[in-house]
Amino acid sequence: MERVTNYFKNNRLLSGSLVLALISCLIGRFSADFIDYKVIFSLFGLMLLIQGFEQVGLLQYLAQKLLHFSKNSRQLVQLMILLSLIGSMFLTNDVAILTLLPIYLKLLSVLPKFKGRFLGSVLIIVAANLGSSFFPFGNPQNLYLYDYYHVPLPQFLTWMSLVLLVSLISLALLTLFVAKDSLTEINLENSPFERKETLLLSGLMIVMILVVLDVLPYQWVIPAVALIVASYRWELFKHVDYGLLMTFVCFFIIVGNIGEAQFIKEFLQRLNGKQIYLAGLGLSQVISNVPAAFLIAPFTTNQQAVILGVNIGGLGTLLASLANLIGYNLFRIYYPKETKRFFGLFSAVNFGLLFFLGGLFYFFIH
Repeated sequence: MERVTNYFKNNRLLSGSLVLALISCLIGRFSADFIDYKVIFSLFGLMLLIQGFEQVGLLQYLAQKLLHFSKNSRQLVQLMILLSLIGSMFLTNDVAILTLLPIYLKLLSVLPKFKGRFLGSVLIIVAANLGSSFFPFGNPQNLYLYDYYHVPLPQFLTWMSLVLLVSLISLALLTLFVAKDSLTEINLENSPFERKETLLLSGLMIVMILVVLDVLPYQWVIPAVALIVASYRWELFKHVDYGLLMTFVCFFIIVGNIGEAQFIKEFLQRLNGKQIYLAGLGLSQVISNVPAAFLIAPFTTNQQAVILGVNIGGLGTLLASLANLIGYNLFRIYYPKETKRFFGLFSAVNFGLLFFLGGLFYFFIH
């Protein structure tokens, strides 16, 4: 019992969403039809494969290879940011941060005078958030919105490619504030990865992407993927974030009941595209961008406003994206006495980018 209590204490998002789901059912009703099973099962399959990629050591291997090409600390930060940006497109922002930030902090722990570890850490987190927004399967809110709206893939990529381009330029300019220190003090340890398993996981990931894109039926394909994974690495099932899956179920129930409240429905439906976009930015700061997507999407047909709003809305507060909290907690583990400085710089960079990107793309909303 104590173990269950501690689990819910440590997973406040799940606890809060569960309470709200129960309240919404008491006021409204429970219906299994509220739940989008394709999103739940697709997220499960993707998380299973992502855990596989994490355990075979691919990102660790690539990060250490980048060190060979880094002439100084600024170049190292730039390459780590690029890897975070690209890695998060395919392996989600959470995995990119969980994998790359500890490697970065560990590599630079031998450079006690290097002042760029704070800015570098912040930019790795920002890059993961922005990079994950590019593909429909890069983060949970995109997976949900892509499936909910059935956005044509070329249209989705068109919207997000401009965000990615501006983000890349912004990140590159911010790295100019990182000091250029020598990296000769860093000793490399070889970190091999399982090549055959990586190929198998890559093949399964392609299959999962086809499921997300509605090319293959999820009802048959995802169980088959799960069986293949179970046949050679069953322990991956223990690392799936079942709390996040349950949180999604709760979100569906909450939004389903809200959708049946006529006055809320009428209010949100009266908002124009720019107002919906601003609502996505603002709500994300308070309740994070995943629940913001769930709350707004059912009440508007303006796909672009919602998708851009909640993805750019991942910038800003620590709560704006769960990946932000993950990055903050990782930094606190390595530098517990420096969290105030980190938080100050994190807030300055994130809100600066939020106002810049948020303001810029406001004019692109129809």
